[in-house]
Amino acid sequence: MGLTIADAYYLKAKGASCGFFSDWEEVCEALNYALSYDENHCASLMLLGDIYAAQLSMYEDAFRCFDKVIAIDPNNIEVYGKYARYLIWANEVERAEKLITFASSIKAMDKAYILWLSAYLEDVKGQYENSLKLLKEAKQNCYNDGYFNFMSNEEKRIKKKMELEKPKKKKKKKPSKNKKKAKKND
Repeated sequence: MGLTIADAYYLKAKGASCGFFSDWEEVCEALNYALSYDENHCASLMLLGDIYAAQLSMYEDAFRCFDKVIAIDPNNIEVYGKYARYLIWANEVERAEKLITFASSIKAMDKAYILWLSAYLEDVKGQYENSLKLLKEAKQNCYNDGYFNFMSNEEKRIKKKMELEKPKKKKKKKPSKNKKKAKKND
């Protein structure tokens, strides 16, 4: 079994979409070819959804791509994290919550990643304590230092946000020296 033509064009599109230095013309051309050879090519649909959401802020188009991937292959574990993150970005909190709940029931799903997504969702909702609890659990379920450090940085970020919400204590003003002198002169 070898690569299909759709796979080859997907890889070409993926290679051309390398962040700041992306060749968007090549990405679009290769994705169009990939999807013309196989309109149900999940990897191409996910990359297209990524582009719609992250580059063009066309969330509904991105969501249609992700929905199609889930309809084609409900066990495609890569789609759920991206989809949930973009739902959160688009302020579709309830949909994101349902998607995360469903994704957590899939056996091969990365538990630490799902817990991080749940923590992110709680953060967006302003539920910082819940977010910190979920991050702690996520750290217990991650198996590499890079991801562990990312979780630790997320905890620090949320704690800073919690500090911002605390009411500031007003300092009592000490009487100035001039006022003390004025009282002595009276």
